[in-house]
Amino acid sequence: MNKKTFVKTLIILLFVTLSFVLLAKPYVEKTYAVSCPAGMTLQACLTYLENEQEKLEEKEGSIRNNLRDEEYQQLSLQEKINYITNQVTQTEKVIKTLEVEIAATNIEIKLFEIDIIEREDYISLLKQETDILEQTVNQRITESYKYSFVGPLEIFLDVKSLSSALRRTKYLIATRSQDIVSLEEYSFKIEDLRKQENELTIKKADLQIKRNSIEEEKLKLASENKNLEAQKNEKNKLLAESKTRESEYRKQLAEVSKAITQTDNAVIQVIMQLFNSGQLGNGANVTAGNYIGFEGHTGCSFGSHLHFEIRLANGQKVNPLDGYLSYSGGYVRAGSLKAPMDNAYLTQGYRPYSPYYHYAIDLVHLDDNFNRYTVKYGICPTVDRILNERKASGLSDYNKAYLRGEGKPVRAVASGKVYYGVDLYGGKWALVVHKSDQKKSFYLHLK
Repeated sequence: MNKKTFVKTLIILLFVTLSFVLLAKPYVEKTYAVSCPAGMTLQACLTYLENEQEKLEEKEGSIRNNLRDEEYQQLSLQEKINYITNQVTQTEKVIKTLEVEIAATNIEIKLFEIDIIEREDYISLLKQETDILEQTVNQRITESYKYSFVGPLEIFLDVKSLSSALRRTKYLIATRSQDIVSLEEYSFKIEDLRKQENELTIKKADLQIKRNSIEEEKLKLASENKNLEAQKNEKNKLLAESKTRESEYRKQLAEVSKAITQTDNAVIQVIMQLFNSGQLGNGANVTAGNYIGFEGHTGCSFGSHLHFEIRLANGQKVNPLDGYLSYSGGYVRAGSLKAPMDNAYLTQGYRPYSPYYHYAIDLVHLDDNFNRYTVKYGICPTVDRILNERKASGLSDYNKAYLRGEGKPVRAVASGKVYYGVDLYGGKWALVVHKSDQKKSFYLHLK
């Protein structure tokens, strides 16, 4: 490459690079509001934050759906690419086989061309022989014809001795016999010549047809392979575009998830302020999913957890896992009602039978808090029994209970009015009277 060409190429590359940089749409991180506008009351701020949180959760769900769609599309595209790649590989193998067959046919044609040359030489010699034979036969036929009108008496009269007459007579007889043989040989050689020429023409034509057929098939497969490669390139382009969109969605998801966490913290802070100032109060309206308290270990509790009940309008307690909530892999999730806690693990189920009746379920938020505290005797008969059983089993830490999930938010499982109170053992509770059917959900041991 000369200097002038090199400079031109460098200028073109710089221009393309600059165009890409200028035209490429830069990713701009989106920020979300996680605080209330100035001048709002705490209750209005809580409502505002909860609305913002709901919008963020909807946004998060939409992004996750987009991600699933992209992942499915990528899977489909990858399967198509793999299939096309396999087809290309198979076609290339067939093309290579055809190339070998074409090479073999070409060798066969070359060998045949050598055979043709040899046959042409043989035919040339055969033609020369037939020409000579034809001349000889014509000469003999002429001479035989001339002597065919000469009788034996004329031969004797024409020669001077008897021996000459006999020799001439024998010559005429031999010549006629030889003429017959020569004519037969001439006829045979002519026929053989024609046969050789016909075989040569047919064989050469057949080989050419075979070579043309293989070449056509090779060209057809090469064209098909070209189309497959074009399809593969298009699919790879679509896959790359999908991966770019996936990357964008993941960035958006990270931003929204971060905003949800920040909004969560802001909501908790406002609820704590309302709760501590007594503004949350009794009979406050709540929406399903609103925070109404925090997991704790107040009252008759061995370790931090949420004691959760559902009661019908007439006060009858029912199993919360009987369609109201769902249960899978140890975790309690939403059913017909919202889940009372996120990442809630079931530690005790609904047991309407002796010896320990339990008309509720106990839940623990599985966070990374493995701190423990000392449980004292005298809180309540149930805790005393647990302490005695643990002590009797020989546990050195019989009076140590975990604080996993301590302070994690507790949600209203349905919309309605929330009421707060404290039981006779000092356990803080919340009661939500559901707006739709007057069922009640009960939350105990709140912080």
